[in-house]
Amino acid sequence: AASMCGIFMCLGLDGEDSFPIDKHASHKMAEDIQVISNVLGEPLRLVLDLKSRRVPPRVWSRLIDNMRSRGLVVEGIGSFDVDELRVIGKGCSCPLTPILFFHSVGDLQRACHANEVKKGDTVYFNGGSLMWKRPTIMESAERGCCGVIETDIDDHVDKQTDLPHAKSPRATGNYSFQPYAFPRSALSDWERVMCKSTIEDYQRHFNLKIGVYVQEFSINPEALDALACFVNKYSDIYDLGLAFGGINGTAVSNVNGDGYWNQRYMGRSYDFEARPSKAMTPLKPEDHHMVQKAIQAGNWAQVGTIYEVMDEKSGALTVPSHQEPCNIVGDF
Repeated sequence: AASMCGIFMCLGLDGEDSFPIDKHASHKMAEDIQVISNVLGEPLRLVLDLKSRRVPPRVWSRLIDNMRSRGLVVEGIGSFDVDELRVIGKGCSCPLTPILFFHSVGDLQRACHANEVKKGDTVYFNGGSLMWKRPTIMESAERGCCGVIETDIDDHVDKQTDLPHAKSPRATGNYSFQPYAFPRSALSDWERVMCKSTIEDYQRHFNLKIGVYVQEFSINPEALDALACFVNKYSDIYDLGLAFGGINGTAVSNVNGDGYWNQRYMGRSYDFEARPSKAMTPLKPEDHHMVQKAIQAGNWAQVGTIYEVMDEKSGALTVPSHQEPCNIVGDF
């Protein structure tokens, strides 16, 4: 039978029906990988970020197998499409870690209750969803007063973790984090009443490996510093840390924002009344698997969720100021 597709041409697949027939490409890639591995002192390890919606899962599985046969260590593959990730993993010859992406911590919570998340899964969501922001009229009506935990601006070091307290001021005060971002032991009595569960409860219930990311072009150095300190302080929860696609210890000045950017209009809010249990059921009708798959198949695909936006101006865009040029700074 003919080869399934020509996607392997960049890897020099050895089959007779592969095209183009270029044995040099296969050996050259393997040689380059070996050179890089020698420089690193260990094998080159990759985590793939899946963007295409038009490539069948079986093709991704074969591509990953071929990449591994050339000396690359593919540790995992990430996507917003949970079903696709699991099918790709089953088609690979060796175990592959699926990395589940979510817009917000609320999306992760919804997926847990909809039984989309399995025990031992690796998950990432936008860390900006952990930060407190002024609630919209709709959110205030739904939840009333919600807990706010301020993070002090000081140079003190936490005695238990030897890490600085999360800090950094914004225009109206300090950066704050939502109660559900903290371990339950760090909450006050009234916060435990208001917030029935935290992300720690879901981590323990599902034995999750949790990491956070941000939109790098929309986060200022102070917010990035606060989030990094917070994640490092509570590394027992956020054991995969903060994924930042930039230069370590360096950020762009004159940028406003918390890194959440327009994902705040796609990600859903955390449900303060929900908590993990043995029998998990969807929190909302739109969380059902069939509805989410229909959304995935739509024009918005991986960036679309059912979420009503009442305040379209608040935090919609976080871009560099026009008055001043962007400068590289290294103060976090």
